[in-house]
Amino acid sequence: MVWRKVTNIDAAAKWCIHSFSASQTSPATQSNLHNGNSLDSSEVSSSTESEQRQSCRLDWAESSWTRWIQIPLLLWITPILSLGEKMENEKDDHAIIMEDASFSWKDIPSLFSLNLKITRGNLVGVKGATGAGKSTLLAAILGEINIISGKLRLNVDSISYAPQSAWIFADTIRANILLGKPMNEERYKNVIKACCLDIDLQYFSEVGDLLMIGDKGVNLSEEQKARISLARALYADADLYLLDDPLAAVDSKVAKNIFDQCIGPRSFLRGKTRILVTHQTHFLIEADQIILVRNGHIDELHIEQPVKNESSNNTLETDSLNDISETDSLNDTSETDLSNDNETDWTLDIARTDINSIVKSETTIDDAIKWSVCLQLFTASPLRRFGFFLMIIFMVGSEVLYDFTNSWLSLWSGKDDSEQRSSFYAYIYLGAIVATLIIALIRTGYIFYIISCGSTYFHNRMLKGILYTSLRFFESNPSGRILNRASKDQQVLDESLPLALIDTMQYLLMTLGSIIIIGMTNPWVLLILIPLVPRILCLRRFYMRSSRQLKRLESMARSPIHALFSSSLDGLTSIRAFDVQGDFLNMFMERIDTNARAYFILFATTRWFSLRLDFITSLLTLITAMLAVALSDRINPSAAAVSISYCITLTGLFQWAMRQSTEAENFMTSAERIHEYGQLVPESHQNSNKSSVLIQPADDWPSHGIIEFKDYTFRYRPELDPVLKNLNLRIESKEKVGVIDWTGVGKSSLLQTLFRLVDQSAINGTILIDGIDIGHLSLDHLRSHLSVIPQVPILFCGTLRYNIDPFEQFSDEECLKALEAVQLKQLVRNHPDGLHLLVTESGTNLSTDERQLICLLD
Repeated sequence: MVWRKVTNIDAAAKWCIHSFSASQTSPATQSNLHNGNSLDSSEVSSSTESEQRQSCRLDWAESSWTRWIQIPLLLWITPILSLGEKMENEKDDHAIIMEDASFSWKDIPSLFSLNLKITRGNLVGVKGATGAGKSTLLAAILGEINIISGKLRLNVDSISYAPQSAWIFADTIRANILLGKPMNEERYKNVIKACCLDIDLQYFSEVGDLLMIGDKGVNLSEEQKARISLARALYADADLYLLDDPLAAVDSKVAKNIFDQCIGPRSFLRGKTRILVTHQTHFLIEADQIILVRNGHIDELHIEQPVKNESSNNTLETDSLNDISETDSLNDTSETDLSNDNETDWTLDIARTDINSIVKSETTIDDAIKWSVCLQLFTASPLRRFGFFLMIIFMVGSEVLYDFTNSWLSLWSGKDDSEQRSSFYAYIYLGAIVATLIIALIRTGYIFYIISCGSTYFHNRMLKGILYTSLRFFESNPSGRILNRASKDQQVLDESLPLALIDTMQYLLMTLGSIIIIGMTNPWVLLILIPLVPRILCLRRFYMRSSRQLKRLESMARSPIHALFSSSLDGLTSIRAFDVQGDFLNMFMERIDTNARAYFILFATTRWFSLRLDFITSLLTLITAMLAVALSDRINPSAAAVSISYCITLTGLFQWAMRQSTEAENFMTSAERIHEYGQLVPESHQNSNKSSVLIQPADDWPSHGIIEFKDYTFRYRPELDPVLKNLNLRIESKEKVGVIDWTGVGKSSLLQTLFRLVDQSAINGTILIDGIDIGHLSLDHLRSHLSVIPQVPILFCGTLRYNIDPFEQFSDEECLKALEAVQLKQLVRNHPDGLHLLVTESGTNLSTDERQLICLLD
């Protein structure tokens, strides 16, 4: 919307400049005649030349005003970029000391009057109810929230952190674990084994840990992402390890194995200070200290192994540790050391590469811009093609009137004194100026309207294409690539392209008009244009072959910047915890340099083209002047003066017309890129059998909920091996079914098949629900009759009530009852906005547990 307002102002500015160009000679002419003076041809030509030069200068000044309005933005963002870094660590005898410390997110207090001392080398367990402040406690230690009173002192030189929601960026598994640190093969192998990742890597035997991960780890399960995040924390040789419930995403057996090998007193991290947040209280039996967090306070602090030395139900709440001794059947299992019982053939190979990366390179088009794309852009208005022809008529008509005004003035100046004083010429001249102003106003506004309609059409098509395409598109295209087209490319269509097009049309017509006037006053110049025009067109074609591709490369080189920026924001806490800000800044600079190199070459080619255009137009001016001198006896002096003045003006007009025409064609690559996303194949076409006929089941379908798989085979991608092979399964009505297996083998994928989230080309067999093949149902009907609680809780930006009841089908009382059923009513009671509590993007202002419970309501 901001850029639309800018283009409206640009449109008004263009009209004002054109109005000034057409009318500034009129007062001087009328004044001259009113004072009894006659019009001299030299004065007229000089005035015309001056007027056109002033018009060009004003036009160029107008084109630079948008850069000036960015100065307030720079002044606004400067304080943000100048914000201080988080506090530095201080030295003391303990690893962590809090003395009556209180912390807050912005202006909302979250932790109150904390007094805590943690001995170096201890394993500290942190537990508490959902939303009590466990993760906030770790954020306070990391310095991510403000301390408003008291003291916090850290006696550590380095911190390692495993967040509750694993942060995975688009790169290899190895890069995600190393996070910029040098490779230590022995430590790396030990970490891989301790986190049970060696078993997963054998599934990627061709590439192993060099498997390319998609944006946010889209091609990994949540368990695999959690273990990669934990492996990153372990690989960093730090003094303090903050582990925010890393065992929640894995099954109990793997969790026991990871705790014993990674976190426990005899684990990989023995001797290190470890703070473990967990809901699995049976692991706290091994802790040296236990912290119970409740409502932002530390209610109880257990020191010196209270659980080991006391009975299990003496101090904590009844739901905490009172059944630890009964839950440790896991201790007796002989299969806890999974990585030892399952020897793998995975080995570390530095030279391996992933040849089947899920992230595909951005496609480039080598040909010129398709005319179909241009036609769609210009015919998207309600008038369709007639609107495009009307725009051409306005453009031609405006220039014809403008040139007629100057020609009439030249004709008027050539008359004798008596005829010059005739009101006939004055009225015609005045009428031509008024007509020029009116049609210029209509023309400028209408062109911006046409481009605005086309830009809106392309935006809506792109948005629809992205929303309705399959999940495979998002797996193979990083979010930065999509954001680049939805932001920069869309801004080019909204703001840059209309200006370039109106300049191209206006100055090309002005150039054509100048050539016609030169030809009428000095026909011999037309002979010179015969060899010059083909050379100019060949020069432009040669330039555009390179310029168009350079513009595409520059646009593509911008996508990695957006992707890294988005990924860095998601993992900002981890980046600062691991102290790798410098590494990511260097990555930003490298990607910005890559984009700048492409832009510099594009700019250099533009100057190359401009220099040659200047030479050609200057040569034309020189020849015109020589012909005027050589043919002085055949050419009227006023006509010669007009032809020379138009030639001088033509130097600037023609160069700018050619430059803007090439810029407009370069900007059309943005339209081409947006149009490409508008042509994405809808999910309904990919995830259905084209030969099948859609059926409409009964209104109460599914009334029983009987699910049956028949010879069902599923692959993540058509070129990969099957994940589910010849599955035959029947689930009866009202049955409760548990699905178990090793991480990453297809448990979540089994649910995806019920919602038809996979391509039809990657599956074989059928799925029946209440006897109806779901492949014969429309996606809208199928998914509207099924419900799922996702593994990763995702909330939408809006109110809490909107996330609970997006279609407004229930009353406030029913929503409150639902919140009470999942023990979240207190969240609403404690907030003044109640059900209208604002939920930020992805629900980041709520804890992971709270987001999961809200998703349960849906």
